[in-house]
Amino acid sequence: MPTTSRDPRLPDVIKIDDIASGKIEPTLIYNELDRLKVEINVLRNDMTLFIKALATVPDNQRQDEYYRTAVQRLKCVQNSIKEYCNEYYKLLPIINLAQIKLGHEVEIVPQANKTPTVPPAPKPTTANKVPVKRTASGSKTNNVPNGKPMANGSNANRNGNGNLPNQPIVL
Repeated sequence: MPTTSRDPRLPDVIKIDDIASGKIEPTLIYNELDRLKVEINVLRNDMTLFIKALATVPDNQRQDEYYRTAVQRLKCVQNSIKEYCNEYYKLLPIINLAQIKLGHEVEIVPQANKTPTVPPAPKPTTANKVPVKRTASGSKTNNVPNGKPMANGSNANRNGNGNLPNQPIVL
């Protein structure tokens, strides 16, 4: 969610000609760029906090409560990203012109879909669970998507990737 609001004197559509002709003050553009720099840092912090929250499930919280909280936080982060992208795309022609003048590559946004789509959060289903099978020797294995069984007691589950219920994901 934006921490600061956009300057109301800044139009929704920003054209380079409007800046050159004096219809839009360059200081408004500079202020908006500075505001977006602050917003991206806030957004990075929000995403980091979301990832840290996903890393462990508190012992005193039920899984369905945890899931609802995680989905709610995810929606907040998704909305913040959408809002930021909308504001960023309005300044993109000015940013691209500056990049060209500096001899850098410019960013091209697909015309059909200017706002990135974020897939909705998955619903918990039994289809997402990995079935446990017994091998011919009687030991349990998990069937993983690549088709190769992985033993339950293997070191693959202890590598810090959050595979165990209370294990944090090591970044």
